[in-house]
Amino acid sequence: MTSAVKYERFAALSVLLTFAGLVGACTTINTGSHFDETNDFNTYKSFSWIDEEPLISADSSMPISALAQSTIKSEIQSQLEQKGYSFSADRGQADFVIAYTIGTRQEIRIDSYPAHYRGAWGWHVPYSYYDYREISAHNYTKGTLGIDIFDNESGKPVWHGWVEKTVTESDRDDPRPAIAEGLGKLFEFFPQ
Repeated sequence: MTSAVKYERFAALSVLLTFAGLVGACTTINTGSHFDETNDFNTYKSFSWIDEEPLISADSSMPISALAQSTIKSEIQSQLEQKGYSFSADRGQADFVIAYTIGTRQEIRIDSYPAHYRGAWGWHVPYSYYDYREISAHNYTKGTLGIDIFDNESGKPVWHGWVEKTVTESDRDDPRPAIAEGLGKLFEFFPQ
């Protein structure tokens, strides 16, 4: 195999991997949290919802179905039970209570790539290129799910976590996989 063929294969593979990385970066799930460091999470054994309907607010530009809300509640409950906490149907008996919010926002990503153009024949430095920029704009929806945990006895907030993801068509059709993956990542670092 000649070195030119090897180089072409390497270049094609590099372009493919770069494209796959860019596509993957568009669907990345980001998480973050912070908590009251003075609070002793070791004393907590049980949890409940802050209210019959723990959804505090939702962005009306992208309505959320009752099925998606049910999925969020069951996934939060499942994640906390996996951490060793037990769900209490009686809010008054729970050590902490949970509420969540959902929101979306429209964003625009603008990319600028160099598009090398070799100028017309004439008086210029040999092999010189004039740099032009190709600009592309991409509209997308970013969805955020925020979770707040309150100490049930004092009522003070003790933990806040959030999950953020670019909403795809498949997420709109069936949000369950994205909800499960996002909450799974979020609760990996829940203090105990």
